[in-house]
Amino acid sequence: MIYSIACGGGLLKEVLLIKMIRGVGKIVITSHQNSDVDAVLSCYVAKKIIDKLNPRATVDIITPGMNLQARRVAESLGIAAQILEKDSLPEYELCLMMDVNNLTHIGVLRNYVTRDKPVAIIDHHRPSINIPPNALSIIDEKAVATAEVLCDVLIGLDLKPTREEAQCLLIGILSDSRRLLIGTEKTLRDVAFLLSHGASLPEAIATLSIPMSYSERIARLKASQRATLYSLGQWIIAVSNVGSYEASAARALIDLGADLAAVCNELDSEVRLCARANEEFVRGTNMHLGEELERLGSLMSGSGGGHASAACVTAPRQCGEVINEFLALVSNKLRLPLKKID
Repeated sequence: MIYSIACGGGLLKEVLLIKMIRGVGKIVITSHQNSDVDAVLSCYVAKKIIDKLNPRATVDIITPGMNLQARRVAESLGIAAQILEKDSLPEYELCLMMDVNNLTHIGVLRNYVTRDKPVAIIDHHRPSINIPPNALSIIDEKAVATAEVLCDVLIGLDLKPTREEAQCLLIGILSDSRRLLIGTEKTLRDVAFLLSHGASLPEAIATLSIPMSYSERIARLKASQRATLYSLGQWIIAVSNVGSYEASAARALIDLGADLAAVCNELDSEVRLCARANEEFVRGTNMHLGEELERLGSLMSGSGGGHASAACVTAPRQCGEVINEFLALVSNKLRLPLKKID
């Protein structure tokens, strides 16, 4: 069953979610590979909500791995020990997928998500063709973060968050919204709701203001040094490659002036390309990077997806091939010739 917040019917999805949670004894919560701050904190708060709804249930949080910022934030909040990083899931009666709805994006953990066990999804990404067929999906594409969707679930269930839960959700929203640079009126209402329950905006910003590591700064600088530039009509595209922090490096190229940036990283048996776009590019082209990279991933025997202005694709190819396919995809989509800038 697929059910979206965007389609309305709030009471139904609340009742279905409560029924699923209260009807089982073993629950596992998971998220996507390289889990970010929003994903990790949403998993943690989901566990706290489940503890209230079904105190008898055993609840485990298992991700295929956190990114460095998420790990540092979890450590600073004193919750890192509750976020397990493993390549397998234990026996469960309900699997809750947070900040992800594409099974391929949870890596090897997908092998443990079976059709005969119920699955629930809380997410803010565009629905994928790889959503588990047996899933109850609560998806709001207009939300800037899964923490925002989870905040709406709290409100819908008439559950009052503790100060710790409110703080975690606020940090998740701030992280994915780039400190509220993007968002909607509802995002601000949700932030106000969290503040009214004890969350602190200065503390949340301070938690996220962890100094960038030496290796991340080097990756961003190397991406700039190695960048190849192209023009596509009025738009400037930058592509590059690094050995780590490809998402951060792509964002750095946008901050330097590119309209669209893609940075590739060669992993053990595959490559990961992260793309970022500024708001002017998204509005001016009506191009949704998540949708396009999901399609590219399928064509290259890999997986991809994300948001309109931020997405990634992983495929068993070489960086050069993936970058060329990405450039061709953008050129064909916009029906504009690609010209290299010397």
